[in-house]
Amino acid sequence: FTDQVITLSGRRRQSPLGLSGETKFEVALYLPKGNPKPAPLVVMSHGFASDRNHFTYLAEHLASHGIAVAVPEHVGSNVEYSQAVLQGLANGINPVEFIERPLDIRYVLDELEDLSKSDPNFANKLNLEQVGVIGHSFGGYTALAVAGAEINDLRLRQVCPDQDPTFNLSVLLQCLANRLPPFNYDLQDPRVKAVIAVNPITSTALGPASLGNIQVPVMIMAGSHDIVAPTVPEQIHPFIWLNTPEKYLAMIVDGNHFSTSGASGDDFALFPKELLGSNPQVGLSYLKALSLAFVNTHIRDLPNYRPYLSVSYAKFLSENSLELHLVKSLTPEQLEESFGSEPPQSIIPQLAIEPIPKRSETVLDQIKRTGTIKVGIRKDAAPFGYIDTNGEWKGYCFDLLNSLKDKVAEELNKPIELKVVALQSTLENRFAIVRDETVHLECGPNTIRSDIAGVKFSTPFFITGTHFLVDSQQPRVFNRYQSLDSLKIGVLPSSLTETFIEQTYPNAQKIVFPGDIGRSQGVTALVNRDIDAFASDGILLIGEVARQGLSSSQYTLSPDQPLTCDFYGMILPKSDPQWQRIVNSFIEGEKAKEIWGGWFTNLFPYVLLNLEYCIDK
Repeated sequence: FTDQVITLSGRRRQSPLGLSGETKFEVALYLPKGNPKPAPLVVMSHGFASDRNHFTYLAEHLASHGIAVAVPEHVGSNVEYSQAVLQGLANGINPVEFIERPLDIRYVLDELEDLSKSDPNFANKLNLEQVGVIGHSFGGYTALAVAGAEINDLRLRQVCPDQDPTFNLSVLLQCLANRLPPFNYDLQDPRVKAVIAVNPITSTALGPASLGNIQVPVMIMAGSHDIVAPTVPEQIHPFIWLNTPEKYLAMIVDGNHFSTSGASGDDFALFPKELLGSNPQVGLSYLKALSLAFVNTHIRDLPNYRPYLSVSYAKFLSENSLELHLVKSLTPEQLEESFGSEPPQSIIPQLAIEPIPKRSETVLDQIKRTGTIKVGIRKDAAPFGYIDTNGEWKGYCFDLLNSLKDKVAEELNKPIELKVVALQSTLENRFAIVRDETVHLECGPNTIRSDIAGVKFSTPFFITGTHFLVDSQQPRVFNRYQSLDSLKIGVLPSSLTETFIEQTYPNAQKIVFPGDIGRSQGVTALVNRDIDAFASDGILLIGEVARQGLSSSQYTLSPDQPLTCDFYGMILPKSDPQWQRIVNSFIEGEKAKEIWGGWFTNLFPYVLLNLEYCIDK
């Protein structure tokens, strides 16, 4: 085989010192020689404070057996990043890393797919229909996420706020994900056909519901003496939660978190002997044997390797110094029996249920009685809601709320003809029309806040922030630290942006554009150079530039990072938790995700950039 490090460009990623735009993204690539046809591919994901070299031994082993291997460097949680944290140059791990790591895997697959088509050196080398992922620790989470386990915000909200003192160090890391807004993160990659998670962290960030969604073959590898990601809550219970018919639990008795790490001697010297345990080479041999059998069976589809995934073969491999056991099934009853009494931790935890207060008529009852869902939509807020040149409603909110009726019909549990009536909302009346029940909800660019009486916000469906829209052909440069003295800045009246400009740039000359065509007039004023910049939420500026057919290369956002952080949610009646649950469930569902993708897939780099900055902030 050959090995090389390739540098990919175009990946926006967090550096040890914060956001750095397009980051140098390095991937170690191992390509087998002499394969008669394109080789299957395994992507390896290292753990936190690790790097792509820790599993070189495994990559070389698989490559020597005809399997291509790609090992990306997760720059937001590698050795360099952890050193920056220790030196005070970074503020700790960014919760966005729970999203970025699976997206790193997707990015590697996309880039290798492009190289296979465009670079003769990669032509016919890789079979990207046969892809597997192997990950260790945080990388184990990464592997399970790309296999279909979604970040479980309900589980995070249940466990993390009132977390009791724990010896499970991994929960401290997992609870960082509780700071993420509960978006519908689509981290699964359908190209991934099977995964191996070695000492994964799973119990809190994923939980039973998420792991139960995985449909591809999974192997979980654990060490009985793992004090970083303890075996029972992080690997044994999660193995029970898996519903995939092809699952394996490999247990290394007396093994620990680093029993399969191929770190060099110098790297091992960083860790106390108690953490490393004895006989590390034995653990390496176990992972080499099991991973080769697993990949050949479930990714290459070679049935003659299946016997090597058996209890008897694991027993054959097992050495007295570090025993290996393999099981393919385990029930809660069997685990309880092994304890001899009730387990100290619930094997399948239950989520708390919020009681629903009574009201004279719920929104759902009213919809059932009238057959109508009344929704408020803005007509001045492209791409969320606007009127096109034919006088028709358009926008993400319009499409989303037209699909809401299917979710409501499902809740009513009976065939019913529902119609969606769209009523115009404005910047001024949007809260009042929900509070007085003119509409059942309002969808638009509504920043989630806690100071509005009588309403509640849904889970977030978008993140943006204040930017200046500027003409790049003008010589002025906007900097968040400048005073903007005497510059003419356009704003909408009574908006959070207006308040922000008044407080942050009091010497700027504020130009107000009122009414439901204010944003349109403000952008036109910029085009005519009557103002120096127009300030608003970045996504709304992007939408208005597109609606007016202006050049996105000439009219750009400044600065790159948002000046504020704004999470959008739907406005709902505060007194109806049942309706809130229905709407939130819909926002988190597949149909809503599909609609979001249809409108915003091309803007995902902008969304992710905002998310990284705002979570870090």
